[in-house]
Amino acid sequence: MHARYLIRLDDACATMDRRKWDSVERVLDLHGVHPIVAVIPNNQDPKLKSQEPDPEFWQRVRAWAAKGWSVAMHGHTHVMHSTVNALLLPFYKRSEFAGLSLAAQAEKIRTAWQLFLTQRVEPTIWVAPAHSFDLLTLEAIRNETRIRVVSDGIAFNTFFEHGFHWIPQQLWGFTARSFGLWTICLHPNTMDDAGIAALDDAIGGRFRDHVICVKDVKLTGRRKHTFDRLYSKYFWWRWKRALRTA
Repeated sequence: MHARYLIRLDDACATMDRRKWDSVERVLDLHGVHPIVAVIPNNQDPKLKSQEPDPEFWQRVRAWAAKGWSVAMHGHTHVMHSTVNALLLPFYKRSEFAGLSLAAQAEKIRTAWQLFLTQRVEPTIWVAPAHSFDLLTLEAIRNETRIRVVSDGIAFNTFFEHGFHWIPQQLWGFTARSFGLWTICLHPNTMDDAGIAALDDAIGGRFRDHVICVKDVKLTGRRKHTFDRLYSKYFWWRWKRALRTA
């Protein structure tokens, strides 16, 4: 197996389920794994308000960055609206950004960026809530921040598109692959003890020598190849088929 795996943890925020995040962090620290951590700077999503706001949250984010975790901007408030606008990744018909004007998106991105900087944290990666964003979102990110890397997209390896480096994100759990770069998106807030134990077993077992961190990823001007495009078509065919049969 020559595949490489990145781990991404979504929905870190001041009101996250700290017990579950503590457990996941212990597992990753045990195995020396440095994930991408997608941080919501001003969470207003009621589904993610597991606890009262943690006054030490930003200190924890700074500690993550200090030990090598890659901090990503995960939107602004994580509050989404329905949209029928074209999305770069058509997972859902909801978004915090897509469908809004460039000015409205830029305001949200600018506010989020300043919240990070005020806390002495500079995110280096963009992670859209619900994977949902459009070309105007990227324009706003380009204009308002120094972020030039997106954690998302369906491909076998990194690629360059729309003026950004993309690190593909195609899995939500460890699955054996023979080649390629695969990002596994996890949501610690909704993981149970069995899921956390399974993560420990995967990283410490079969996938032990295949989990890497962002600094090990080579970002180039590579465009999507034919095999990437074929895999993307297959992925979306399976996604739509799963939605129809759900």
